[in-house]
Amino acid sequence: NTIAMVLAGAMLLPSNAFAADLSQYRDFPNDWSAKSLEQAIDDGLLNGSNGMIDAKGLLTRAQMAAIVSRAFGAAKTASLDDYRDVLPSAWYYSDMGKAVKMGAFQGANGLLNPDAPITREEAFTVLARAFALESGSTASLNVFSDSASVSSWAADSAAALVENGYVNGANGALNPKSNITRAEFAKIISDMA
Repeated sequence: NTIAMVLAGAMLLPSNAFAADLSQYRDFPNDWSAKSLEQAIDDGLLNGSNGMIDAKGLLTRAQMAAIVSRAFGAAKTASLDDYRDVLPSAWYYSDMGKAVKMGAFQGANGLLNPDAPITREEAFTVLARAFALESGSTASLNVFSDSASVSSWAADSAAALVENGYVNGANGALNPKSNITRAEFAKIISDMA
């Protein structure tokens, strides 16, 4: 836990001396997500492509692994030999190995599903593991209308993020099975920093 807190504290330090030039993103939003997206860009956690930040785009599991491994400055890499869907030639191979070594990512049935969009409950679990948050009381999820749809393996992590004020849901729901957008992720990670 101490190491995770030190690393989390390091995320609070400016990652560069210059603020991101948001004008380079022709689709940069002017809504609830703008401040969090700007922070994620400034911290080097999100970047765009072809002049787009794609705030409403879905975050993939590989992108999440890259963000987590970079945010924590992970250096050690786990062997991915047991996973048949992560090729050494993939852009995310090293980041995925680092996220697995950190314990933030775990596969199932020999798969890490790197190209699949990550669900909200999967993202909650990855973040809770990465930040070494204590398991929360699943009773705290009862305020959400869809609390029963949170998978049992994700409930403690979701509860930890809720109890710490990092996740508030929307319109009384957590939407755990929905895929998380880049903007939603930026909001959560910004609140955690």
